[in-house]
Amino acid sequence: MTSTPSATAVAGTRRGAVFDGAVCAVGLAIFVVAVVAVAQDGLTHIAPALVGIPVILIVSRFPLVVDNNDGGIEVGFDSCVLMFLLCTLPAHDAVFIWSLGVMVTQLTTGKLWSSKAFNIGVGIIAGSIAAAVVTAGRGDSIGTGRELAAVMIAAVAYFATDYVMSAVSVGISSGTAIRRHLLQRGTWLAVACFVPFDTLGYLGVVVHRATPGWMLILLAVPLVTLLVATRAVTRARENARRLTVLFDAAVRAQTHTDRERVVGALVEDARDLLHLRRVAVRSTPPDGGEIGARVNDGEEPRWLVAKALGRARSTIAADEQALRALGAVASDAFARLALTEEMVHVARHDPLTDLPNRGILLDRLLEAQANARTNGTQVTLLFIDLDGFKPVNDRFGHAAGDAVLVELADRLRSCVRECDTVARLGGDEFAVLIEGAEVAEVEEMWARVLAATRRGVLVAGHLLPLSASGGIAFGGPGDDAEGLLRKADLAMYEAKARGKARVVVYEHAIGRARVERLEMVDDLRRAVARAEIEIAYQPIVDVDSGRIAGAEALARWRRDGVPVSPELFIGIAEESGLIIDLGESVLTAVAADAAVLHDQIDGPFVMTVNISARQLREPGFVELVARSLAAMNGTALALEITERQGIDLDPVVLDAMHAIAAMGVRFAIDDFGVGFSSISYLRDIPVQIIKADGSLSHAIDSDERASALLRSVAHMGRSLGLEVVVEGIEREAQLTVLRDHGHQLYAQGFLLHRPMPIDDLLTTLRGDRTTSALTSVS
Repeated sequence: MTSTPSATAVAGTRRGAVFDGAVCAVGLAIFVVAVVAVAQDGLTHIAPALVGIPVILIVSRFPLVVDNNDGGIEVGFDSCVLMFLLCTLPAHDAVFIWSLGVMVTQLTTGKLWSSKAFNIGVGIIAGSIAAAVVTAGRGDSIGTGRELAAVMIAAVAYFATDYVMSAVSVGISSGTAIRRHLLQRGTWLAVACFVPFDTLGYLGVVVHRATPGWMLILLAVPLVTLLVATRAVTRARENARRLTVLFDAAVRAQTHTDRERVVGALVEDARDLLHLRRVAVRSTPPDGGEIGARVNDGEEPRWLVAKALGRARSTIAADEQALRALGAVASDAFARLALTEEMVHVARHDPLTDLPNRGILLDRLLEAQANARTNGTQVTLLFIDLDGFKPVNDRFGHAAGDAVLVELADRLRSCVRECDTVARLGGDEFAVLIEGAEVAEVEEMWARVLAATRRGVLVAGHLLPLSASGGIAFGGPGDDAEGLLRKADLAMYEAKARGKARVVVYEHAIGRARVERLEMVDDLRRAVARAEIEIAYQPIVDVDSGRIAGAEALARWRRDGVPVSPELFIGIAEESGLIIDLGESVLTAVAADAAVLHDQIDGPFVMTVNISARQLREPGFVELVARSLAAMNGTALALEITERQGIDLDPVVLDAMHAIAAMGVRFAIDDFGVGFSSISYLRDIPVQIIKADGSLSHAIDSDERASALLRSVAHMGRSLGLEVVVEGIEREAQLTVLRDHGHQLYAQGFLLHRPMPIDDLLTTLRGDRTTSALTSVS
C-alpha cells in the first residue's frame, strides 16, 4: 500500500518534507539492519527472493485507490507476499526480500521522487512491524490457528501503519485535517479487501508446506481473480464518478454567459475529475511530466493541463481521456458563447457596414444622457442623410450602392472621436452620438463629415459626387432617447428643405413645421387615392399665328378648400415618394380629358404633362404611358422633364425614354437654361421640345443682352430641329420681341392665357379655332 500526495504536496511544505524524509530514513535504517542480519547469517532460500520480488511488483500494479481533492492513498495488496515470506523464512530474510520488492516497485513507477522515497520508507516500516507481530504472535506454533491469527493481526497492523502514515503525510503536505483523510469514502472497502488478501498469502504457506512447491502455481488463479475483481471495482467506481463529474460539467456549461466563467468552471471540473488541485488553462501544450487536452474557444489555442507525475490514478491514459472529454464539453460551451455573441452582434449591428444599429444607438444614448446628468456635460446627436443617393442604386445597382455606404461608413468613423458612436439607422441614414463636446467641436465635426462626402466615391470607373444633409439636436433636461433622435431627424429634413448639403440645429419651430408637413403628406396621400387632384391647362400659343398649338397640364390641390402651392405639394410628393402615385393620377386624368378634347376640336394639338425623373425608373411607367396614349383618342402627348431636377442618363432611364419615344410621344426639357447640362441632354436623350425658362424671357423687352441670349437659344433649337417654347410671357412688349426673333417659336404665359379647367379650355379652343378660320377666309 502506497501514498500519493496531492498536487499541493508536490510543491511540498517544510513540515511535509521533514515528515516524509524521516519516514524514508527510518525505513532505510530498517533495511540496513536487515541487510546486516542477512549478511551475517546468509540468505536461507534464494527461490523466495527470485519469485517474491517479481510477484510483489506485479501485485502492486493493482491497487485500490482511496482519495479526494487534496491527495490520495493507494491500498495495495502486495503485502500478501509479505505474509507468505514471514511464514516461510526467518524474519530478517523476509524483511530483506520485502524491502527489495518495495524498492523495485517504487523505482519503476512514474511518481515524483519525493513520493517514491516516502512510499519506500512506509512500506519497509509497515513490513517490519508486520514481521514483529507474526514473530511474537505465533511463537513456536506452526500450522495452527494461532499462526493464522498472528497473520491476520499482522495484516491489520501493516494496513494501519501504512494507512495512518500515508494519511498523516497527505494531511501535512496539503495543510488539511488528517481525520479527513483517515475517514473518507472507500476506507472500509479497503479494510474489507486487505485482510482477506493477506490471508491468501497464508494459504500459500499451507499449500507450500503440504505439497510440492510447484503447487503454488494453483494459487495464481484466485490471486488473479481477486486482483482483476478489485481492479474492476475500482475502475467502475472511478468511471462512475468521472461520468458524474462530466455530466454535471456539461449541464453547468450551458448556463455560463461569458468566457471567464467557462474557464473557471473548466478548472474546477478538472480538479474534481482528476482529484488534483494543480490544474491550469493556458496557451501552451503540456510538456514532460504533464497531461492535457486542447480546448477550442474560437479565438486562441487553449490547453487544459495537469501533472502526470505522482498520480493516484489507474493509468495516465485514463486521465487524458477524461481531460479530452472535459475539453470537448468546454469547447462546446465556447462554441455556444461564440454563436450567441455573433447573434447578439448581428442583432445589434448593421450587417452591411458593421456599425451599431438603431437599438444600440438608443441604448448608448440613454447611458450618455444619464452620464450627462451626473457630470453636467452635453449630449449631442447628429443625424446624417445622403442627398440624391437613390440614383446610385438605380444606375449602378444595389451592389454598387452598398459599396458606397460601406465606404461612407469608414469615412464617418474617421471624422469623429473614438468615444463617439457612429450608427447606421437604415438606407442612407446615419447618426453620430457625441458626448461632452462644445458647439464649436460639433460644427467642426460636421464640416469634416460634409467634406468627406463631397469627395465623392468611385463606382464602376465613375466618380460619383455626393453630399449630405445633417440635423443636430442638443440634449435637454426633458429629452428621452427617442425624442432626441426625432429632433435630429426633423432638423435633417429641414436642412434638405433649405437646399441640402447643409446642417440645421433643431428648434421648436422646426418640430411644429415638420409635424404640419407630415400631416400634409397624409392628406396628399388621401387626395391622390380619392382622385381629388385637379388639373388646370395653360395653353401654348404659336407666336406667328397666335393659334393655340397645345396646353400644359398642371396639377392643382385644394386642402380643406384652400389652394396649396404646387411647388409645396409637389416637393412633398417628391420627398415622400408620393410623386409616383401622383404622376400616375395626373397622367390618367389628362388622358381622359384629352379624349374629350379631341372629339370637339379639329387640327393638331399637343397635350404636355410634367413627369418626375423618378417615374422613368419605375418598371411599369412605359406601360402606363402606352395605356394613356391609347386613351387620348389621337391627341398628341409630350412629357416634360424639368431641367432643374437633373436626369441621370443610366441605361434604365434611356431605355424607358427611347421606348416611349418609339410610341410617338415627344419629350420636352422644361426650365431649359437654368442648369449646366442642358446641351448634353439635347445630345443624349430623344428630346423634340425645349421650353426656355421664364428667367430668360423676363427682361428681353428691356435688356439687349437678355434678348440676345434668348435669340441664341431659339436659333440653337431651330438648328437642331427642335421646337422652342418660351415661358413667362406676361407683357405685350415681350411678345413683340419674340415676333422679331423669327419663325417657329411658341409662347406660354399669363399675357396669353392663364391655367384653366378643361371646360374653359374647350371654350377657349373653340373661339381660337373660329378666329383662326375667319382670319384664314379674309
